[in-house]
Amino acid sequence: MQIVVVHGYFLKGTGSNLYVENICRVLCKMGHHVTVFCQENDPDKFNFIEKAFDFNGDNSKSRMIHHKETPYLGKCDLYRPNLNGFLPVYVYDEYEGYEVKTFTACTKDEIETYIEYNRQAIDTALGNTHTDMVWTNHTIMQPVYVARSLLGQSQCQHVMTVHGSCLNFSIRHSQLIQRYAWEAIENADVIAFVSRFSKNEFLEFFNNDSRIKEKSIAISGGVDLDKFMTLKDSGEKEQVINALVAELETKEKRLKNNPDSDDGIWKTDNDIINKLKNIDFRNEKIVLYYGKYLWTKGVQILIAAAPLIMKGHQDVRFILVGFGSSRAYFEAMIDSLNKGEEEAYVKLITHPEAYDKEIDSNSAQFFSSLAAKLQDEDYAEDYFSAAKGKIGPAFVFTGFLGHNHLKSLIACSEITVAPSIFPEAFGLVAAEALSSGVIPVQTNHSGFAEVIKLYVDEFCDIFDKYKLNKLFLNENLVLNMADNISVFLDYYGSMNHNERQVIRERARRVSVENYSWESVVTNYLKLYRERK
Repeated sequence: MQIVVVHGYFLKGTGSNLYVENICRVLCKMGHHVTVFCQENDPDKFNFIEKAFDFNGDNSKSRMIHHKETPYLGKCDLYRPNLNGFLPVYVYDEYEGYEVKTFTACTKDEIETYIEYNRQAIDTALGNTHTDMVWTNHTIMQPVYVARSLLGQSQCQHVMTVHGSCLNFSIRHSQLIQRYAWEAIENADVIAFVSRFSKNEFLEFFNNDSRIKEKSIAISGGVDLDKFMTLKDSGEKEQVINALVAELETKEKRLKNNPDSDDGIWKTDNDIINKLKNIDFRNEKIVLYYGKYLWTKGVQILIAAAPLIMKGHQDVRFILVGFGSSRAYFEAMIDSLNKGEEEAYVKLITHPEAYDKEIDSNSAQFFSSLAAKLQDEDYAEDYFSAAKGKIGPAFVFTGFLGHNHLKSLIACSEITVAPSIFPEAFGLVAAEALSSGVIPVQTNHSGFAEVIKLYVDEFCDIFDKYKLNKLFLNENLVLNMADNISVFLDYYGSMNHNERQVIRERARRVSVENYSWESVVTNYLKLYRERK
């Protein structure tokens, strides 16, 4: 089949980016010809991309910038529309080489210009060539500029995959954006969602409109089962981490010799190698967060829970992998705890918006039970004593790590934590952890809840026995998270290597049986065959 995949962003970093990367790779494995439109600036780093093209200023001409043989039966051509340095996004972040604005902050003229650049690029690249299916991602603006292109006037099937951030950060907050969303909805033949929650949330916002209902379907996301592998034994941790450090040292040497070779948008901390070398992966209990450094992802919940965890686990180490604009807030929390600055810390959790105006003041509600307990002198003394002088070294920020490196940290962790306090379309981080043999601790809501049910069912002997708290988004979230993480660390601490390995194998089985990318893509291709 000739399949066009349209994604306005990159092929690394965030959930939808990784989604597009994986579906393109699997389509190539299956022998299909894929043309992907996105802003990826390192096409040579993806083994399924045969050719890559850039455009001139008005996107009327393209030129090939990359060509290599690929190991797959199918081929992928990547086209990067020239946006002339302007990139509208759902959630603000900095992208090197771009002026970035959220869609809700854009004028109509800015949005129309962005749409036109992309539409012209599609028409230039494809002309009137035959396409069987076009697969767009997000509700705005990719399906809109596809609808306005020659593809939109052809007979090819248009499948639109909805990811969560677009609805919650853009469509909900702008009538202008909602008009564009309706243009997308009306022009899509099928609307696919990465979870049942995502589908229901979308339908509810649009008042369960029958025009959306009749062409909606839920198809979960997936995980690269070959990349996210479980350890064969806990004794492998040292070997795996040494290999990771060696890879990072090689990358560091290459960048020293050729500083211009690093085209990465998100940066790894300069001292990451020393940080990793100072962690005792064999004996320390590793609690890993990976994702964006954004308050909506709830990293502050884990930080606030840390002193309660550390009271019973002096050997715990928290590793935070990611990128994003809230890092300074998280570091301020850790710093105030480490210095014993009680008043400053309480202000950070009760009035986070005073530190960072981008943080919603309502997020302080999740600290309210902890804040109330901290008014008790004895409780406060225990809490702050557990953190003072210790929590600083216990937390390690790495900056961004690609999945080729991140996979090693996941496999060598005791648990991963996904404490998001904002709706999540799909629990990709949980699927990756499970594939790596690790049980994730995550907040129980939105798309996360669907993944949670799967592994709770698998591990009902553990969950029932230890009465773990459901991590609902309420005032007890910090306390409940601390309790759950402590229970897991105690549980693993009582196991021998063989017993621990059984847990890894059971966790991986959950992911293998539910989240292979091959099954995801097969379900999409069924849509084409059923509607031919």
